[in-house]
Amino acid sequence: MDLKTTVFNVARDGTLRLLSKLLASKTREEVALLMSEKTNGATPLLIAARYGHVDMVEYLLDYCSASIEIGVSVNFDGEIIEGAPPLWAASAAGHLKVVQCLLDHGASVNNTTLTNSILLRAACFDGHLEIVKYLVEHKADLEVSNRHGHTCLMISCYKGHKEIAQYLLEKGADVNRKSVKVRNTALHDCAESGSLEIMKMLLKYCAKMEKDGYGMTPLLSASVTGHTNIEVFLTQHEQTSKTECINALELLGARFVDKKRDPLGALQYWKQAMEMRYNDRISILQKPVPQTLIMAYDYVKEVNSLEQLENLIADPDEMRMQAV
Repeated sequence: MDLKTTVFNVARDGTLRLLSKLLASKTREEVALLMSEKTNGATPLLIAARYGHVDMVEYLLDYCSASIEIGVSVNFDGEIIEGAPPLWAASAAGHLKVVQCLLDHGASVNNTTLTNSILLRAACFDGHLEIVKYLVEHKADLEVSNRHGHTCLMISCYKGHKEIAQYLLEKGADVNRKSVKVRNTALHDCAESGSLEIMKMLLKYCAKMEKDGYGMTPLLSASVTGHTNIEVFLTQHEQTSKTECINALELLGARFVDKKRDPLGALQYWKQAMEMRYNDRISILQKPVPQTLIMAYDYVKEVNSLEQLENLIADPDEMRMQAV
């Protein structure tokens, strides 16, 4: 095994005494070169930070002139993160003492990876609340988004980290910020992940239920992903229109047929939607009538009465076609 690989492995394992012996006879220039060498895309400092060896990190910075900002490759949960500085790796892995050490040595709190993932987002992703607080206290930017336009608040909501989401909101995170590509908000992330308690918190902070770039509201997102608890909550919310409630109930019913193989459950939601269409005699909300029937769907017409809905339970094939 060559010296470069040996130094890397020693840094990864945190055996400081062995590293000191390996470098004892090397010149300053030779040590600096070893610190800049990469093994599997990572430097000794990066790998030491990744595995939380704070004494090793301090030694590499103080005595080996290791570069504190060099971006390298690091593996997290089977995904290769390109251009990650050591502070990003320590934040993502949840090593608070290493984070403190690196910041004390001048690491930039707003450095990012090649995909524009900021250190704060890395800590939010896996729920490292104390590191999130420490980074924010040291002027981490709450609103820096990754290449998809997803912010720290969005990822906290999607991952279900309520305490982190609450902390970010208290610190002024934009509750209605939209992503770049899909134009979704943190409410959409809650709807897709099933985080009802976080959704309620967002709404208290004046989150708006708007459509994303595909025309999906948080309510429709919850219906598509099958989070019934959120769907039920949002159908009763003041920001939800009657038409949106009906569309969501019909979509949820279709999901019960298609994904859950639960025709009785589907019928329950379709009945609710149908009753809402006709409960105001003055302003009945009729289903749109298609211009032409489609051969691929066996020329099936959508049902438009409670009686027709009741009859579906005796015809599973017809019910599946209605779900389409």
